[in-house]
Amino acid sequence: MRKFPDILLKLNFWILILIAAQVAAIIFLCLYIPSVLPVVAALALIWLLSAISATVLFTRAGAPEVKCVWFVVIAAVPVAGALVYLLASVKSKPCGVLTVKGARDGGLSLAAGACCGTAEAGYHSAKYFKSGNEFFNSAIETVKSAKTSVFVEFYIIGRGHVYNTFFQALKAAKENGAEIKIILDGMGSAFRLGKKDFKKLKELGAEIKIFHKLLPLAHSKLNLRDHRKLIVIDGKTAYTGGLNLADEYVNVNSPYGYWKDTGVAVSGSAAKIFEGMFLAMWHGSHEMPAPDRAESEKRVCLPFYDSPPRRSFYEDALICALSSAKERVHIFTPYFCLSDKTAAALAFTARRGVDVKVIIPHVPDKKYAFEVSKAFAHTMKYSGVKIYEYTPGFMHAKSVICDDKVFIGSYNFDFRSTHFNYEAGVVFGDDIAVCVERDFQECLALSAEATHGKLSHAKRMHRFLLRFFSPLI
Repeated sequence: MRKFPDILLKLNFWILILIAAQVAAIIFLCLYIPSVLPVVAALALIWLLSAISATVLFTRAGAPEVKCVWFVVIAAVPVAGALVYLLASVKSKPCGVLTVKGARDGGLSLAAGACCGTAEAGYHSAKYFKSGNEFFNSAIETVKSAKTSVFVEFYIIGRGHVYNTFFQALKAAKENGAEIKIILDGMGSAFRLGKKDFKKLKELGAEIKIFHKLLPLAHSKLNLRDHRKLIVIDGKTAYTGGLNLADEYVNVNSPYGYWKDTGVAVSGSAAKIFEGMFLAMWHGSHEMPAPDRAESEKRVCLPFYDSPPRRSFYEDALICALSSAKERVHIFTPYFCLSDKTAAALAFTARRGVDVKVIIPHVPDKKYAFEVSKAFAHTMKYSGVKIYEYTPGFMHAKSVICDDKVFIGSYNFDFRSTHFNYEAGVVFGDDIAVCVERDFQECLALSAEATHGKLSHAKRMHRFLLRFFSPLI
């Protein structure tokens, strides 16, 4: 009897139970079919609905993990599950599609052109920010000096000290004659700004769009969220990273200990690509010529984005970078929830002898997400991937260092960012990669290696269920 809880966690046990149930149902129908004909007809219709839903699910493009969860939902709750899937899978029109016209070099730049329409671009200066205060202090000063345009796109915009300071910067920009456009996500920013705040922004002269506005009746589009973080000023300077426009990101309030976040600013031709990303979200699509590279722009970076349901660029680019890494792969992420192919690439990278380290939060903002991260961390440790918890508080930074390159942007190292969210980022080499690596080592010194003690049967079942349904949440 002591081993019975362990048996309940075995997949083979449940397969045998299902087979036995089906055999019993067949025997029962063979013996009593004349008297249960109406029930048989009802079951046949239910089976037909489930079969049609499952067939539609199989033939549609999508990640295997998502399909697997939906197959189980449809099988477990035949009518309701099928209807929920059909409602949740209503296709959205393509949005945020950017096309940068012009010749591209090979490699990652060529792939970015094919997947998301961007191109490698030059820049004359770039700066890495290792805290929210540094990021917003710089961004606010740049916004104040704007002359032609300020484009703002955030998943979360919330009232408070940071918002008030940023509003004053927008006011100064408007007095300079700059047009102001703001995009915020309907889910992420829900209840964070009130009618008075929107009224003041409109009185200032700002144009505002809410991406997938939160409505009384939920709809399938809410699963697709604008998770980007962008500020583009005059088409000359662009800011991006992991930060949202709210107080917790600069530790004005600290509900989860010290909030660690990072970002980057880039000035030059690359900023025009980010401006194009914003305008693509604003209009639904946008075309632009590849920006000319000035003589002062000695270095190049690669801005990129993902706009579902288009083909994912980031996940494939990340797997390519993992496969070619020779020395190190160092990752900042608040959430560690991987697709099978990303997990396999990360595990094989560690098995090749590459130094693979991941820093996740010690104090989580979402307990269920933390449990999923711990579940994946427990699995990945057997491949040589080392997971650390940032002991001062919540790790919200989002960067992946592969040797001398770094991916920075709004992407979490999780399934949602690579499949369901509208995201944006940039690949740097040289000095920025060095700065991020230095910051990683500083955070590593403040972190403790994640421990994996013996779990209770209830805890194991809890993590199993959360991990199984994680592709949908």
